[in-house]
Amino acid sequence: MQAVLLQDMRTRFGGSYYGYLIALAWPLAHMGFITLLYLARVQVAPVGDSPAMFIVTGAIPYIICLYPARLMARAISQNRQLLNIPVIKPIHLIVSRSVLETLNAIVVMFLFILPIYLFDIDVVPQDLGVAQQAVFAALFLGIGLGVLNVVLCAIFGPYFLMFFNLSMIGMYALAGVYIPVWALPEVIREYAYYNPLLNLVEWMRSAYYTSYDNEETNKALVIWVGAISLTLGLLGERFLRGKFFT
Repeated sequence: MQAVLLQDMRTRFGGSYYGYLIALAWPLAHMGFITLLYLARVQVAPVGDSPAMFIVTGAIPYIICLYPARLMARAISQNRQLLNIPVIKPIHLIVSRSVLETLNAIVVMFLFILPIYLFDIDVVPQDLGVAQQAVFAALFLGIGLGVLNVVLCAIFGPYFLMFFNLSMIGMYALAGVYIPVWALPEVIREYAYYNPLLNLVEWMRSAYYTSYDNEETNKALVIWVGAISLTLGLLGERFLRGKFFT
């Protein structure tokens, strides 16, 4: 597992570990861009005192959930040559990529929060335990979706990855990242509550803002979607081994 993980780091962006810094720089640049764009347009936060923390609490769940889910989808296709080594199985590639993307997400989160903290913006949540739960739930959902994506990409090829990318945009647009969920039109809000990403954002913000009710967040939806996706992905890997994963 360690050898596969290091091989993945070294070969994904060229033949050097330094090239792997792109894997960290890309989501950091994404978060930095949407934060600066939001701050340029909004001077007063819809909730709380800091517009920066409002947008950060919405962007972090997206980055640490859907980025790993998308990048895990190509765990097999990007490392298929390793399957020629008899001791390596597809599950090794999947698990090593999930570990790698989880570590990436955590590092990106801390690297993004650090400069905000240096600007004297209070980044410490009012309820640290709830914030930790939200982070772990986002990682769990991202890994579950990622494992399922590996199987579906093996079956449907790049077409499914294109579909998932479009789905990410839809989930992001209806996640209340830029405006509170209660400010959405009622007809949209009714369906938006079935969006796991929206519930992750609500979960994270409930750790920072007293106006967000932690009990109203549909945590069960997040956990069930992650658990079902992970189960289906592992079952799919087992039954498709030797057919699609060759």
